[in-house]
Amino acid sequence: MGGVDLSLRLLQSLEAVAAEGSMTRAARTLNLTQQAVSGQIRQLERVVGTPLVERRPTGIELTAAGEVVLKQGAALLSSAQAMVAEARLAAAGRPDPLRIAFKAQSTAHFMPAVEAALRREAPELEVRPIASHTLPDEIDALIAGRADAAFLWLPIGDDPRFAIHPLLPEDRWVALPPGHRLESRTTLRIADLADVPVIGPRDGMPAAVVDFWFIDPRPDGTRALFGPQARTPEECLHLVAAGHGCWIAPASTVTYFAHPRLTWLPLVDAEPNVLALIWPKHSANPILHLLLEQTRHALKTLPTATT
Repeated sequence: MGGVDLSLRLLQSLEAVAAEGSMTRAARTLNLTQQAVSGQIRQLERVVGTPLVERRPTGIELTAAGEVVLKQGAALLSSAQAMVAEARLAAAGRPDPLRIAFKAQSTAHFMPAVEAALRREAPELEVRPIASHTLPDEIDALIAGRADAAFLWLPIGDDPRFAIHPLLPEDRWVALPPGHRLESRTTLRIADLADVPVIGPRDGMPAAVVDFWFIDPRPDGTRALFGPQARTPEECLHLVAAGHGCWIAPASTVTYFAHPRLTWLPLVDAEPNVLALIWPKHSANPILHLLLEQTRHALKTLPTATT
């Protein structure tokens, strides 16, 4: 069987087209002309031997074959980036410490395994975890150079400074105070929270982020009822336990913060939370792609986060 002459830049173009739904927007993302991107897609189709994209009134969509190439191509791109990172590490000797901003309740179920894998791949590497509580904390650490990468929940607002790699969707759950009228339910819907104040951080957060976490406005167009603000999970749990409202959080938070007085229920019709790994786009740290690859590998072995 003959070899396949496949350039990684062709896969990058397909990835951009799939993400943007447009040759023009993909070209802008890749800093290429629209004609160059179209030509690379045609070249990739010749290599594969079948159409990979189709134009529709709503934009460009992938064919079934295109979806296969996108999925397998992402793995090839990640492996290639990790290969380069490892090679640069081997040439450079002892690397600088890798500083990762994180929230313990969001990463405790996989981050130790990721660090162990990094030590196997790069024994000289020192991983320095940097605990944070809010999105502004993590963004500030990245911009100020105190952290090289961060595990955080999307969305982060309209911020073009970062490379964003979605990793893990998680269902949303609601913490209710003792004796709440909804505590006997087995599940909740967004409409059930119409008159329940929602606790959480708002100051300093992008409007789109607040809207997502508080589910504001609601699907029926009504506005969320804002409760007291709190920065940390511990503060949120205290305010819920004291009867000030509810707290909406990812499923992993439920298992991390056991609280004897609260009732946790799944919010079945809410858009899931998505955990991502992000870093500044200008970063030249060769370890970051290795971190991404090892994180994806660790997450493959995890069950879906539920409780």
